[in-house]
Amino acid sequence: MKTAARSSNTAETPPATGRAAASKLERTRQKLVAGIRAEVADAGNFNADRVAARAGTSPATFYNHFATKDDALVAAYEALMAELADSVAADCRIERLLDQGLDDFALNWLQSSAAFFADNAALFRLAQAAIERSRELRELFRRYEDSIIGTYRRFIELGQAANLIRQGDALAMAQTLAVVSEGWFHPLVQKLEPGSPLHREMAGSLARALSPDGGT
Repeated sequence: MKTAARSSNTAETPPATGRAAASKLERTRQKLVAGIRAEVADAGNFNADRVAARAGTSPATFYNHFATKDDALVAAYEALMAELADSVAADCRIERLLDQGLDDFALNWLQSSAAFFADNAALFRLAQAAIERSRELRELFRRYEDSIIGTYRRFIELGQAANLIRQGDALAMAQTLAVVSEGWFHPLVQKLEPGSPLHREMAGSLARALSPDGGT
């Protein structure tokens, strides 16, 4: 019986070892993606040598994870878009609207979004330059855009139910928010000073567009 028990334990070892190896590979990939993002933020572009140095690994390891530079860009862009979707979900919560009111909510949301786009402007530009030639980048953009529009729609529906957002086609309003918020990538918004006339004018326009009384 003891021998059988030892045999059973031995048989369980390979899956555990496999999981550990997979976990190590994923950690290495995450370090490489973080290295890509850091390099792009600093230099506006990246290559395998510089990213590997940031990640504490080798160019060969870089190419073990990413067959091409475009594959690496897709991975970095996916991480960026996932963060953007998470940021939108965190900002556009009905609890914030209830606590802050529409005017302050708009001010805070715009400030948060402007900071996000400013921090990641170089990677957004790099992805935009490549998106026409990359089906994967286009599909990623559409997938995360759909997710973000879904978040906006749910937020609007809850705001309408609470009579804090005007009535209207929630999907069309959510799509409008998506179009407007993409404009926040503009250089003027990336340099937005909290409380500045531009900040207050943009936030006021957003609040008036959503307000049940038209902001009057």
